[in-house]
Amino acid sequence: MYSLRKILIMKKLIERFNALPIARFLKNKYLLTGLLFFLWLLLFDPINLIDWAQEKNKLRKLNNEKNRLEREIDVTTRKIESFQNPDSLEKVAREQFYFQSDGEDVYIVED
Repeated sequence: MYSLRKILIMKKLIERFNALPIARFLKNKYLLTGLLFFLWLLLFDPINLIDWAQEKNKLRKLNNEKNRLEREIDVTTRKIESFQNPDSLEKVAREQFYFQSDGEDVYIVED
């Protein structure tokens, strides 16, 4: 069995542990339960906080990409509308694709 000396040593260790400030917090069952619940949500839950933050970041990036693509669609739509006018269509054909009418010569001057 235990000797008296071992029992006294154990008592002193328990008293020293109880004197520590953290020991009072660990004895509070509500705080301990709340801490365990928070750790469960943070790490182990199927929809944990870490995954939630990553998904929120991914959603923000996708929204930025969506806004960029909508702006590009607007620019392209304005270009398409400008092509409805034959004069602007001829201007684009000459400037970008070097089209020419019969009997014309095209000279490209580069800076």
